[in-house]
Amino acid sequence: MTLQEELQLSKLPPPGVQLMLQLMLTREAVVRVQERLFEAHGLTIQQYNVLRIVRGGPVKGHPIYEIEGRMIYRFANVTRLVDRLEVQGLLKRVADPKDRRVSRVVITPKGRRLMERLDEPVESLSTSITSCCDESECLAMADQLERLREHCQQQDGMPEALVGAVN
Repeated sequence: MTLQEELQLSKLPPPGVQLMLQLMLTREAVVRVQERLFEAHGLTIQQYNVLRIVRGGPVKGHPIYEIEGRMIYRFANVTRLVDRLEVQGLLKRVADPKDRRVSRVVITPKGRRLMERLDEPVESLSTSITSCCDESECLAMADQLERLREHCQQQDGMPEALVGAVN
């Protein structure tokens, strides 16, 4: 379905707006597919993200603020996510020997086993989702999206002229 059909637009907006709309719609489509996979394993997409970060981190674990900084979906309440994963026995907090005010989050053996069981399905899902593109197209698109993301990060928020136009 085209952008114009999906959003029932009478006319197409400028190319930059089309790109932004396509990015938002594509993100939602990918998330919906991923959510089904993670829900089948008793996780939300945000919980999977936390487990992914902690599993790939140092053996001594990450403090919560480091996990927050590495999150893909940054709107999540990481402390609450860690609490829920801890109740499930997938993560645990350990005291930081250098600073007793800080606790570090480490993955438990149960959490590691779950992530190992998810490795193949996550990779297969990614391959399936991107099967409409060949390897060089995937890499080219990834490079373009990285370039766009870096440009957005350099913008440091909305330009002041636009903020005034919105208010």
